[in-house]
Amino acid sequence: MNKNSRILITGGSGLVGQNLTNKLVDEGYTNIRVHLHTRKPRSPHSSVEYVSGNLREYNDCLTVTKDCDVVIHAAASTSNAVDTVLDPLAHVTPNVAMNNFLIDGAYRNNVKKYIFISSNTVYPPKGDEPVRETDFLFDEPYPVYFPVGWMKRYAEVQCELYSKYLPNKMLTVVIRPANLYGPHDKFDFDKCHVTPATIRKVADNLNPIPVWGDGSELRDLLYIDDFVEALQLVIEKQETHDTFNIGSNTVYSVKEVLDKMKAIVNNTNPIEYVSGKPSMIPVRKIDSTKIMAALGWAPKVSIEEGLKRTHDWYLENKAEFNK
Repeated sequence: MNKNSRILITGGSGLVGQNLTNKLVDEGYTNIRVHLHTRKPRSPHSSVEYVSGNLREYNDCLTVTKDCDVVIHAAASTSNAVDTVLDPLAHVTPNVAMNNFLIDGAYRNNVKKYIFISSNTVYPPKGDEPVRETDFLFDEPYPVYFPVGWMKRYAEVQCELYSKYLPNKMLTVVIRPANLYGPHDKFDFDKCHVTPATIRKVADNLNPIPVWGDGSELRDLLYIDDFVEALQLVIEKQETHDTFNIGSNTVYSVKEVLDKMKAIVNNTNPIEYVSGKPSMIPVRKIDSTKIMAALGWAPKVSIEEGLKRTHDWYLENKAEFNK
């Protein structure tokens, strides 16, 4: 791949899509196509080709992947902990259709490299032990993640099929991110994940600051700039089918993140722990040493710096999330 290769990014209005587009434009890529569904990008680039379509329709997937060399599939139907528990099919039905049609459309259009953004929900519970790329083979996902975990596993198996078992093979790479955060994330309380929700609660000066559960849940958090830098390396350097975790190799509790966010902005409001709300798994540690060794990547942005940048971005754009 080179900087003139035609690169398609799906989910172009999302956290990964917008930041990856910005990164590749800044790096001098000249032939970028970005797929949009219902939302427009906040800061479109004149050099980027923006296309619309419904990836749950096969003909739209054929159209959007036509003449592309690389596809980064970052589009997904997502929501927060409430829907994961109360409406799990929201993570399954639309995503299965989207993943099926897009990979086949890419294959029929002779795409050279297909990068699928999967999820760490594919992994089984491992307690305090970090999950490695092969761990999902041996046990079920955590029960609350069963629907989304198996949806992602199925898409990963499809990637292996198209890379290894067809007469004409298409190179595929599977990416399992840590919990990403940063500019262009979702900050709507009814849709967002715990880290952007925590940032918004502090930025909005809620008093007291509500926390679901006891704040002890542990997650590997990775700032979005570090993630898209890793994706660029995968685009440019990875030439065989493989699977990579991409995380910080460091975990933080919800309470630790909230305390750090409060300290950054000198917020002294008390915390109110709220019981009876949906919760996720208590611990998820991710081993990302494989991509560090293979492609020479390492995260650069500290948790404090990442939280501050995201907080400042939210304040600049908060009117969008307070409608």
